[in-house]
Amino acid sequence: MKTELSHYSRQLAQVYDGRPWYGDSLLQKLEQIGPKEAFATPVPGAHSIAQIVAHMITWRTVLTGRLSLKNEYHNTVTDDDEQDWPSTAALQAKGWQKLLKELADNQVELLRLLGSTDEALLDEAYAEDATYRSLIEGVIQHDVYHIGQIGLLMTFMKIQKP
Repeated sequence: MKTELSHYSRQLAQVYDGRPWYGDSLLQKLEQIGPKEAFATPVPGAHSIAQIVAHMITWRTVLTGRLSLKNEYHNTVTDDDEQDWPSTAALQAKGWQKLLKELADNQVELLRLLGSTDEALLDEAYAEDATYRSLIEGVIQHDVYHIGQIGLLMTFMKIQKP
C-alpha cells in the first residue's frame, strides 16, 4: 500500500539524487562543484553554494529532529543566525567534502525516519498552525528552491556538465 510518507520519501529521493522532472537533482549539481567554486561568491551579496548547502542541512536537520524526538525537539533556528547561515570562513574550516558527507548522512537519516514514522503523525501539530505534513512538504520545496539558486550561481561561474 502506498502511503503519504512513502510518497514524501520518493520525492526527497528524486530531488536529492534521482531524475526530477525539472532537471538536475541536488547531487547532480553538487558533483560538478569543487571547493573553489563552493566557497566563491560570484554575485555580490549572495550566499556561496557552501552556505546554501549548509542552510539546507540546517532545515533538513530540523525535520529529522522533529521526526525523531517529536515534541521534545526544540530548535531555535532563526533566519539570520550563524546556525541557519554559517559564515564562509566557518564552512571553509569544515571543508567541502565534510559538508557533502553531512548532507548525504542527513538524507539517509531522513529517509529512515520517514520509513519508520506512523502516518497519523502527519496531521499532528508540532507548533501552532504547523503540522508535520507542512514541515515535510516545506523541506522538499525548500530543497527545490535552493537547487535553483545553486544552478544560477553555477551559471554565473560558468560551471557546466562535462
